[in-house]
Amino acid sequence: MWHALLALAFHEYALAALVYLAYLVWPWKPFPAIGRVLVGSGLVLHGIALAAQGVPQGLIQGLSALSFLLLLLQLALDLRYRMPVIGAFLTPIVVAVLVPSVLLHGSAPTLPNSVRRPLLPLHISIALLGMAAFAVATGVAVMYLLLDRQMKGKRFGMLFSRLPSLGFLDELNRRLVVWGFIALSVTLITGAYFASGIHGAVWVWQSKEIATLVAWALFAGLLTARVFAGWQGRRVAMLTMAGFCLLLVSFFSHYPLPYDVGLR
Repeated sequence: MWHALLALAFHEYALAALVYLAYLVWPWKPFPAIGRVLVGSGLVLHGIALAAQGVPQGLIQGLSALSFLLLLLQLALDLRYRMPVIGAFLTPIVVAVLVPSVLLHGSAPTLPNSVRRPLLPLHISIALLGMAAFAVATGVAVMYLLLDRQMKGKRFGMLFSRLPSLGFLDELNRRLVVWGFIALSVTLITGAYFASGIHGAVWVWQSKEIATLVAWALFAGLLTARVFAGWQGRRVAMLTMAGFCLLLVSFFSHYPLPYDVGLR
């Protein structure tokens, strides 16, 4: 049942991606509203499917939950700032990320009893929410770099008329990184608590822990430089993208592949 709901949500997201991309070429006014309705209805179906699956324990489930949170955040920003162009950048990526969840299946690894604690769903939710915030911040950083390149080259093409101002994109990036950093900090603290139940120590020098800590230090330095050194613009966008790449290393290290992956 949950897989049928996920498949329906996937098709709605795919249609929304086409609508948002069409908006880049032809700014027909109904396109943003159609895209929002498709994403919103897809999120309802997707949310029910995630609730039926329970806590994400494998890579495929983790990708599905991350996609849900990313689109939820994208829709909230679109409704708040009336910025449908963000859908053209993020929705196609989410559709691509969801392909394994729709086509593949497998038995997720069983969590050890030592980490099956009441706070585990909260820990995973905050970690994935932080990842989603950084993913959207990275998308905003890409938009910033594209617009900046067009303006410096004095090539005012299609994107120039669709994208918000550089100042708005830089400020939106800052807000998303702040919220992502808060979530990442909470994830590190709660992660140490769960690690103590598995390894008997609050910190184990594995690749996922190292990548997460380095990403945390990078974003901490970035936010500090913004406040005290006035950093903004291209280098902030580039560092945002670099930090997100580190978090992807941690994500894929944390979620192993299911043992019996196969086609639906």
